[in-house]
Amino acid sequence: MKSLSLFFKSLNITKWSLLTLTPILTVILNTQSALTGLSIIILIDMITGIRKSLFAKGIKLNPFNIVFWKGIESKGLRSTWRKTYEYGIGIIVFSVFESLVFKGQKINIFENIFSITEFAVITACVVEIYSVFENMEAVSGRNLLKKITSYLRDNELVAFMSRFLKKGAKK
Repeated sequence: MKSLSLFFKSLNITKWSLLTLTPILTVILNTQSALTGLSIIILIDMITGIRKSLFAKGIKLNPFNIVFWKGIESKGLRSTWRKTYEYGIGIIVFSVFESLVFKGQKINIFENIFSITEFAVITACVVEIYSVFENMEAVSGRNLLKKITSYLRDNELVAFMSRFLKKGAKK
């Protein structure tokens, strides 16, 4: 018991901070592949957003032309960075919540086991994927995601989702 009290007495502020942050950093590092996927999807969303903006101005997609680069506005790029920052803060909040409140418990969704932080990252990925499809729709006039869901009526979609939720609850 003396060694334990001696250990905590000998800690300085840096060591206390690192000791406190260790569970949070562990949760974030466990979602590294999901965070990489989110980063790639955000990059794709930024590229399709630039394409959408240039299309609306009537500028052709040609990076070797000066008109192309002058058509890109910093407003859209700032929006992407702001969104990325907000996702990052949200993921950190969820990782703190998971590591300190839930103590690393997992949740079962669609027969898959996720941590709360992973679920937060996946939710951000879904939002970004939808944004990519909206950007593509603005350029081409077609949205593949809306076309797929239009084949399912609302009640069929609810039945489809509830079937998966019931399977996950039985396990």
